[in-house]
Amino acid sequence: MNLVHGLVFLFNLVFVRALFIDGCPLWGCRPSGSFSFYLKVPHQNATVNWVSDLTLDPVPNALGCVADSVNIVCQSNGPFKEDTGFICLSVDNGTLQWRDKVLHFPTLPLLDNYGDVTGSDGRFLVHYDFDGKLYPKIKCYGLVPMFSMQLVGTMYLLLVGEQGGLVVRDTNAIPVAEIFLNDTIQNANGTFLPISQPVVNGQRFYLLTEFVPEDDSDSYAPSVLNLQRLFAIDINDRPADIMTIAWFFNFEMEDKHTTLSDKLIFQSRQMQNEKHDMKISRDGYSGFNRRARMNLITDSINSMQNVLWNNASGTIFVSLPPPYLSSRNDLRSFWIFEDKNDTVQLVSRSDNLYVTHMSTWEPDSDWIQYDARKTMTSYIWATTMDSMLIQINADGSLSKSIDLRNLLGDTTRVTTKIALTKDTDESSEVIVFGVMVGLQSYAVAIDASLGTVLWKLPVPNNMVLKGQVSGVSGAASRIRDQLILYAELPGKSAQIISIH
Repeated sequence: MNLVHGLVFLFNLVFVRALFIDGCPLWGCRPSGSFSFYLKVPHQNATVNWVSDLTLDPVPNALGCVADSVNIVCQSNGPFKEDTGFICLSVDNGTLQWRDKVLHFPTLPLLDNYGDVTGSDGRFLVHYDFDGKLYPKIKCYGLVPMFSMQLVGTMYLLLVGEQGGLVVRDTNAIPVAEIFLNDTIQNANGTFLPISQPVVNGQRFYLLTEFVPEDDSDSYAPSVLNLQRLFAIDINDRPADIMTIAWFFNFEMEDKHTTLSDKLIFQSRQMQNEKHDMKISRDGYSGFNRRARMNLITDSINSMQNVLWNNASGTIFVSLPPPYLSSRNDLRSFWIFEDKNDTVQLVSRSDNLYVTHMSTWEPDSDWIQYDARKTMTSYIWATTMDSMLIQINADGSLSKSIDLRNLLGDTTRVTTKIALTKDTDESSEVIVFGVMVGLQSYAVAIDASLGTVLWKLPVPNNMVLKGQVSGVSGAASRIRDQLILYAELPGKSAQIISIH
């Protein structure tokens, strides 16, 4: 099997509508960024199953691991450059199966049902068989550093660089579209740079960006330097204009004295004008220090989850970080939009809700019948900076609230993404995440319907849990299901932990 065949298998055997997603095989566990998956999480007496024998150096910007019933694949770090790719661990005992020696600090890869791995660090796109056999690597350009890869529809692989490059490849690994979101704002030339992981709705993806002028001058008006924009971008099955902008929303246009109706009319008109004027470049800009500005942007959103698509309600949830030139956390806000296909409608806005992570239940049936929305949940679960776990409805109202400080301890701080798990579609939701309570690190599971702690398990060696929580189904091997977590002693070492 070569890379071409591997990508065909990845799309056609895993993410087509008729098959189930096994475990958490990509960033966000599903293309929508729902952080949800099927797993039999213990409701009591959870124990550490194994701790990896392999000890790593802490991974910069640790994203966690991806896992299915065949393989566990995590980011790696070591003393040499060839130790900074992926590691593949056994689902049985966490022993090292094979190591990627090509990539340099890649983002999370994609797994298929056979345990094959497709990954990239923005420099190369690689494919490994489940047993670590490497196929010819493909050179990438303009994508360093990059966000995690995403799947769009059943035919396309999306790679998004933090410096503004958007690349789409088909199942033959051939690039079919490449753009930069270049634009001119108030006579300032620049690029809308991504500031969040893309999330996917069918063959449309949503991308949160921030405008960076072409030169290094900071003398621009705040409306130029601080302009943030949410894009909806389609990938079309046709020979030309494969990647097109469906709509966008400018956050800096918000004015408390402007009515919602006036704002939407004005923005709709401006959008139509700008869509004709927007210059989509295939080369990007090279005349200014985009990396220095991206460091500031990345620091402001580090470990944050900013966008989530909820298919049940057709809404996009956005946790908007402050502009990169601002150090004021009180500028954070929370938004809900309804996608109207060729336009967008603002549903709700909150200026005092500081959301850090989001999750929503997305059943496998959604991949089989798109119209079966009534069987899905139109709410999300979210954690906030003040250690609240809240349930937010699609209209912006709050239906449940759990104070983790009262439940776990006054000094509770959530350190991972929150994972939403179910045994079956009819089961109650179990929320799993990592916390620090004072100086002690725990893995925690909460019954979402009751708001009670199912278990609070101390982490071995008091390592801090980071990144996303993934899972391994043990049915095929007749072993218990497992939760997989990345843990580290900050500045010292890191290991992978299995809980069952």
